[in-house]
Amino acid sequence: MKTSITTEARRDGIAAALEAARQATAAGQGTSASIMWKGSELVVPVASVDLDLVLLNPHSHRISAQLQSLSQDVQDMVAGNPYGPEAQATITKILQETSGYERIKMALLNDGQLDPGVITTAGVLINANTRAVALRELRKSYVKVLVLPQDATTKEIIDLELLLQMRQDVKQDYSFPSQALFIEDLIESGHFTVLEVGRRIRSDLTESAADKKKASELVQLELRLLGLMREVRTASRGAVTWTYFDDKRQALLEIDQDYQKLKNTKPEEATRVRDAQLAGVIAGVEYRKLREIDASLMDNYVEGAMREVSALAPHVDALLGSGAPDFEAAPEGLDLLDDETTGAGPTLSGLYTLLAQAGPDDTVALPTNDGPPLELPRKAVAAALYGALSTAIENKQRDNRRLDDLTAPMVFLKEATRSLDKATGAYTDVRQRTAFDHAAFAKAMQEFHRAAAELLTVAPPATPGSGGPAGA
Repeated sequence: MKTSITTEARRDGIAAALEAARQATAAGQGTSASIMWKGSELVVPVASVDLDLVLLNPHSHRISAQLQSLSQDVQDMVAGNPYGPEAQATITKILQETSGYERIKMALLNDGQLDPGVITTAGVLINANTRAVALRELRKSYVKVLVLPQDATTKEIIDLELLLQMRQDVKQDYSFPSQALFIEDLIESGHFTVLEVGRRIRSDLTESAADKKKASELVQLELRLLGLMREVRTASRGAVTWTYFDDKRQALLEIDQDYQKLKNTKPEEATRVRDAQLAGVIAGVEYRKLREIDASLMDNYVEGAMREVSALAPHVDALLGSGAPDFEAAPEGLDLLDDETTGAGPTLSGLYTLLAQAGPDDTVALPTNDGPPLELPRKAVAAALYGALSTAIENKQRDNRRLDDLTAPMVFLKEATRSLDKATGAYTDVRQRTAFDHAAFAKAMQEFHRAAAELLTVAPPATPGSGGPAGA
């Protein structure tokens, strides 16, 4: 890409491409496409713009998490001169490393660019940044774009980006943390209310009070998940990057759901369980097993399981005690350890923080009750915690299978209800995504209906006041 093009020359080049597209369309030789603009449909001719005139968008929310995961020096460089060659090269590298880049590049190689991107008159891409990078790598000369009106405002551009991202045919999903950061930016910009953002994310929702509530709750959930990510990053003092959470959405959903159920009635227990679950996430425990990490597991199984792991055994009392390790330089605002835990039972808050603060190749100083801390590789400590939690979960599950026959039906129904609640939330979140397997979901629904029907044949729905055996 040429770097010596002046702003005026860039604008002139794009204006010339737009005028050529208008003339071609008027002569019946060009094509047009529509975008939603200022609340109505705007038909714009598709212009072929020289890739040398195109600027990658440093403010694209698609790459916000990746940008914020870079070193502070690099972030400052991009912020200071976002359209300079060094910043543009940094953005190019980020886009080349995003999930789906190779797929998009191969589609462009095989089929060409089928859909236009959107660009400002100054040459900044609103979307199609990844496609522009791929086209350059394929040594193409032009990118097809729709040129926005010259008076486009920041709010209108952000609104358009949101609409483009929420389209079902979006070329590449935003990463989980990038989407959460985007939603936060929309709210904090003052241009959008919580309800407006929620309704743009879920365009299928109606004007009914129930749907308005759903829209607001959707945004509030995303902001809570963002808060969880921020808490981990704060506890880690920056060692955990935003991109770490790319595949952690389901795990954080599980953690948030459990925390919301307990935070008002049992705040100490809610925090203790949350920190243990976050420790499990960092240790690599899969999200399905996170459901088993609760107060019962912490009180009855974790200590014994940790004592069975040689790397953790000498440190169990210090790690699980009511007092977490003394972090002398803990940053202000670190609230994960602020909750009073005295008398609340064993806690993994200290171990969670130790793991969060260490980089993948760092060591962790495990405390002892009567001596200096012992330095161990973080990977070894994480593996040890994974093994201990897995053992604790297996022991708990084994004991649960020994339930008295008279209580087992109720326990299993409560577990099924909890799983159905989570399935509802998960389905609502992904049902409009193109990658979602609707056929597999339909098959799973058939299995659910089969199992429910079988239960109802032996246990008809209870009526108020009934308490006797079915069929009595």
